[in-house]
Amino acid sequence: MAHERPVDEITVADLVARAQVSRQVFYRHFRDRDDAVAAAISHAFTAAVAGCGGDDARGRILQLFSFAEDHRAMYRNVVPSAVTQRVVTAFRAALLPACEEIAAHGMVVLSIVSPLPPESVTRFLVGGFMEVLRSWMEDPEATDLSARVTAALDTVDALLGISTVQKGS
Repeated sequence: MAHERPVDEITVADLVARAQVSRQVFYRHFRDRDDAVAAAISHAFTAAVAGCGGDDARGRILQLFSFAEDHRAMYRNVVPSAVTQRVVTAFRAALLPACEEIAAHGMVVLSIVSPLPPESVTRFLVGGFMEVLRSWMEDPEATDLSARVTAALDTVDALLGISTVQKGS
């Protein structure tokens, strides 16, 4: 339904009618509409990343952003809603493991430059990728999310000294 109209226009009655369940069944699983929407989108993010070839952090990030690109209408209907922060949190959580892996690979170079803990580098990476998503979402004419993410990944690789061999490992 989030593909069809803004989330704030969707009611619990709409959800139970579409799912063909009673309100009682709905409330056994969710606190409210926002909880149901956030759970569905979080599940979709997890499934999008799980479908990508496991050990490649770069590939998982590209897959997650590909999912966002494929579902742009849904994001446009979610972003101005009460559920926005929960969806952003779910997207960040889906990005986190891949960013942790990239940070771990880059610590060899970073430890020479600065005594940053890996967690700080991970947070920096997640924030940077979230900014790529935000800037793309704010530009209604943009069709280049995957190019933006690839450029960001290439920049991160260059800054962290991650070689092509390490990308696939």
